[in-house]
Amino acid sequence: MKTSYAIVAIIIVAIVAFALGYYVYPLTVPAPTPGVTTVTVTNTVTQTKTVTVTPTPAKTIWEEIEERGVIRVATSPDWPPFQFIDPKTNELVGYEVDLMNLVAEKLGLKVEWVTMDFDAIIAAVKNREVDLGVSGFSITPERLDEVRFSMPHIVTEVQLIMCADKAEELGITRLSSLEDIATYGIKVGTGTGTTEEQELLQLVNEGKIPGDLVKSYTDFQLALEDMKVGRIDAVYAETPITTWWISTEKVPLVVVYSRSYWPVAFVAHKDAYELIKHINAALAEIFASGEIDQIRAKWNITSGL
Repeated sequence: MKTSYAIVAIIIVAIVAFALGYYVYPLTVPAPTPGVTTVTVTNTVTQTKTVTVTPTPAKTIWEEIEERGVIRVATSPDWPPFQFIDPKTNELVGYEVDLMNLVAEKLGLKVEWVTMDFDAIIAAVKNREVDLGVSGFSITPERLDEVRFSMPHIVTEVQLIMCADKAEELGITRLSSLEDIATYGIKVGTGTGTTEEQELLQLVNEGKIPGDLVKSYTDFQLALEDMKVGRIDAVYAETPITTWWISTEKVPLVVVYSRSYWPVAFVAHKDAYELIKHINAALAEIFASGEIDQIRAKWNITSGL
């Protein structure tokens, strides 16, 4: 009988202790940490509970742009008439400059242009140092693995151009393929980080042209100047820059090789779904309204989609 009373007493004491711990003494709860979905809650006795914490979602790239009202756009201003520095005003101008400014206007944004070497732009986009790359970017399978593209706004043609007197000296009217570079010993300049450079270097790696016949430049204008003074024999680039050079340079230039090439678009971070959706909507409106034709006419661009 005494044993039964003792057991009952122990149970009563345990119940009272539990009640005091649960209802009287406060719970100790760690401060929620963003990204943690559960935390342990312990009171002064022994009880443990699990509390669900909802982390604050990070802002999307588009939301950040909307908030600041400015879109940061990287470009390499050595690609007339797409983008270049006007020698009279020292301002950034060109077909893609006008197009991007119009896209931003339709989205209620201002453009902050950031100039850098072409081969640094994709890295800057991936590191989110800028929001967009607008610099004559060809849509290629390799680049699609790294960045997200807008809808294309133009399709170009790739061309190998030479000074007319040099082509005549070598007896060249038309090359059947780039491998003829080796046949004639033509030293070719191209842009660092471009699809043209990649194509030429692949031919070098395959042993189809000697490596010393290819020279890369961070600025296409430097390649053009070197060709005009005879340091190199040709430049491998795209329309409409080659068309622009042919129509504006005092030195007669000729096309000795050409073929259809890649579509061209703007580049953004892989995660920039919303940004690209809004840019595509603006571009579609620009095409449908005929505003794209006005911009192309201004810069004497005939290539299209």
